[in-house]
Amino acid sequence: MMSSGCLDMPVMTTSSMTVLVVEDDPFVRDMAVMGIEEAGYDVIEAASGGQALRLLHSGIAVGAPLTDIRPPEATGWEVARVARQCLPDLPVVYVTGYAEQMHPVPGGVILSKPYRMSQVIGLLRTWLA
Repeated sequence: MMSSGCLDMPVMTTSSMTVLVVEDDPFVRDMAVMGIEEAGYDVIEAASGGQALRLLHSGIAVGAPLTDIRPPEATGWEVARVARQCLPDLPVVYVTGYAEQMHPVPGGVILSKPYRMSQVIGLLRTWLA
């Protein structure tokens, strides 16, 4: 099990132009990556929550995660929790096919699949300006 303490991790900083996309569906992930890159942001991809956690523990610089709520290995909630250990104000876009069953979350927005890239880009432009 990976350590969960901020002090145990390499120094993590924000890169206001980098988005971590966590999505196990390759088509959905590719579409998200393409749309976010076309809007001028850098993207780091993760095909699972576990891969995202490994990236975060390596100290990658992220301005905002875009994460499926239920990817394999670790939930989107866990990805956000780890990302916020060192950066508590980090905004998060959660995506799910079950948005109607979700409650609002502080510092984040839940979008229902299928979502529009214009929604994601609008949030990123607001948060990462």
